[in-house]
Amino acid sequence: MIDVKSIPDALKEGENWPLLDIDPNWMWVSYDQEERVVGFLLACNCHGLVLLWRLKMLPSAPPTALLRLLRRFIRDIRRRGALGYMVMLDATRPEELELAKIAFRAGAKAMPCTSLLVGSVNTGHLGEGG
Repeated sequence: MIDVKSIPDALKEGENWPLLDIDPNWMWVSYDQEERVVGFLLACNCHGLVLLWRLKMLPSAPPTALLRLLRRFIRDIRRRGALGYMVMLDATRPEELELAKIAFRAGAKAMPCTSLLVGSVNTGHLGEGG
């Protein structure tokens, strides 16, 4: 099991870690030759499809670290009985385009999507006072 506290601050930068309840069983990390964490992949199970929520690598990560991390992720979710994976990408970020290239080479398909909505359970909703 991954110790979430072992993730370097440089990888947490710009992320909303304090707001997340991270399940270490759905986190994969990548190490350099000195066994330092140089990247992570955070995912969750969505009824048989695994949502790849966040993938982040340090610039100092070895060139093969990302591919090794993705291979381990796929191998592990296959063992867990997942049917596949899904990921939402920002096409303006070069690192996310690289992930898309890897996924396409592995047979992934692009699904047209117009909007992604995210809501909080801590706000008033239909039928609730407020």
